[in-house]
Amino acid sequence: MRYIRQGTRLLALLFASQLSAQVPQVQLSNSFPEPGDGFDKILLLDNSYTAYLHFDKKAGIIVNMYDAQHKVTATDTVTSKLFDVNALNDTEIDGIYEINNQVVIFLQQLEKFKPRLYRLVLDGKTGQLVREDQLGELPTIQHRDVVVQDNYASHDFYVAKDPHSSYYAVAAFAGGELDRKEAPGERVQVYQYSPDHQQIGHSTYYLPAADFPYHSFLDMTVHKDQVYLVTAPLRIRRNVKDTACMIAVSSIHDTVVKHQLLPYTANMQDIHANIRYIPASQKLVLLLTSATGKGTKTPGVDMVLSYLDASTLEEYRHQPLTLDKISAYAQQQMKYTGAYSGVPQRMLTNEDGSITLLLENITLFSSGNANAWNNMHTNMNDIGIMTLDSAGTVQSGIAQIKMQVANGLYDPMFLYRRMKGQWMFRNRIQALNTTPFLSFDYLTTERGKYIIFNDYLQYLDPGGVYTDKKPLRYLTEANTVCYNNAGERLFLFGTPETFKGFYTMLGASDFKQDKGQYVTLLITRKGETKTANIAWVQF
Repeated sequence: MRYIRQGTRLLALLFASQLSAQVPQVQLSNSFPEPGDGFDKILLLDNSYTAYLHFDKKAGIIVNMYDAQHKVTATDTVTSKLFDVNALNDTEIDGIYEINNQVVIFLQQLEKFKPRLYRLVLDGKTGQLVREDQLGELPTIQHRDVVVQDNYASHDFYVAKDPHSSYYAVAAFAGGELDRKEAPGERVQVYQYSPDHQQIGHSTYYLPAADFPYHSFLDMTVHKDQVYLVTAPLRIRRNVKDTACMIAVSSIHDTVVKHQLLPYTANMQDIHANIRYIPASQKLVLLLTSATGKGTKTPGVDMVLSYLDASTLEEYRHQPLTLDKISAYAQQQMKYTGAYSGVPQRMLTNEDGSITLLLENITLFSSGNANAWNNMHTNMNDIGIMTLDSAGTVQSGIAQIKMQVANGLYDPMFLYRRMKGQWMFRNRIQALNTTPFLSFDYLTTERGKYIIFNDYLQYLDPGGVYTDKKPLRYLTEANTVCYNNAGERLFLFGTPETFKGFYTMLGASDFKQDKGQYVTLLITRKGETKTANIAWVQF
C-alpha cells in the first residue's frame, strides 16, 4: 500500500494559554490512512530530508522520503536478497540510525533457530536500498538459559552509534550454558565500523579470570573508533559467599581490550545500565539500577551514578541517587503523601557534563496466565525529571501526573531503547498494540523544556485529584498534551472536542536539539474516522 500522497499544508497554532514565548510552528503532511499493524519510525536527517519508515507485516518495509520543504520526493518498498521481508512477525529491530547521510537499519531474523544480524543501507534522498550485508550469526537459541541474580546471560546482537559522528559498533553475545568442549573466551565478539560501513576493528571480549564464564549485556557507547561496553560477568554460585556477578566497564580499541571491575556492584539483582561519553572532560558517566526486595511486599530499585576516566577506566567516584527533590515537588504540587518512586528511562548528558535524568513510575502486573505475553502489563505512570551538575549534585526535580497501561513487560531504560529504534514484533494483536503511543517525550530547546504525552484530558483538568484519574489503556479518547517549563498545558495540534481529538505515536518520533525540530506521527480522530499525518513541530 502507498501510504503517502504528495503535498503539505502549514498549520501554525497558538498555545492554549496566553504565553509570551514564541509560537511553535506545526507543519502537517497531507492526510493518509492510519498505519496498519507493524512498526513505524521517523528520522530527521542532516541533509534536511525526513525519512518515514513503516515496517508492515504484509507489505514489507515501506520508505517515504520528504525534502526540506516537507514534500514527498520518493516512495519505495525495500526488497532484500538476504532476509525475508515477509517474516517481520519474527524480526527484531536492533537500531535505526542516520549514518553518513544514509538511513541504516539493523535487524535480526532466525535461520534454523540461529539469530542473524543484517544491515540495510538506504539512500538519504531516495530511500532506495544501497547495500545490504549479513554482519553475523549466533549459535542456536535452543539452549538452557543461564540466570544469576535475575541477570540473564545475553544471547543477542547489540548495536550502538557515536552520537557525535557516524562511527558505530556491533556486539555479538552467545549466551546459554557452556558445553564441556566450549571455552568462554570466544562467546562475545565486538566489531567496529567506520562511517563508510567498513569494519575497522574486531575484538574478542572476555575477562582473564575464568571464574566468570557468562556475560549479561548492559549497555554500549561509541566515541569515534573507541567502544565502551558495560556488562555483568556471571558465574554459577557454589557457595553463598561467592560473588555471583559484578559490573565490568571495558574499553575496546581495535584489538586492545581493557576492563575495570566495580566491586561495590557485587551480587546486584536485575541490573540495567546507561553509559555516556563526555567529550569535553573525556569522562564516562554510568547510570546503574538494581532491584531490591524482590519477592517481598516492598520491592524497589537502587540507583547509582559512577564517573570514570575514559582512558584508564579508573573510577573517580560513585554515588547513590535519591529522588528527594522530585518527591518534595510531588508532595507540594501533586498531593503526594509519600515519596516519588520512579525508575530511570533515559540519561541525557550535556557538553559541560551536567545530566538530566528522565524517570517514570512503573509497575509490572499480570491479568491472567503469567506465561501468556498478552496478559502481562506495565503501568507507565507519573513522570520525574531530575537535573544534576557536572559534579553530580542534584540541582532540581519536578514531576508530572500521568497514568497509562502498556501491554507487555517493560524494564527501566525503555525510553533509551525506544530512542535507538529498537523493536520486537512480539504483540500480534493490533488492537492491543498501544505501546508506541505510551510513555513520554522530553525536549530541551533554546526556548524552553517540554514534556509531551498522550492522556485522557478529562482526568487532567484543574480541580481533579490523582485518585480520580483513569489509566490510559485504549486510544479511543486519547489526546496529546504538551507541558512547558511553567507547567502550563499546551495543545500543539488543536483543541480537542467531543468528537474530535489528536494523539501521536511517540515511538515513531525524532528530535534534533540543535535545530529545535521535533517530528512525530499524528493521528486525528473525527468520530469513528481516523487519519494520519507526519507532523513537524518547530519550537
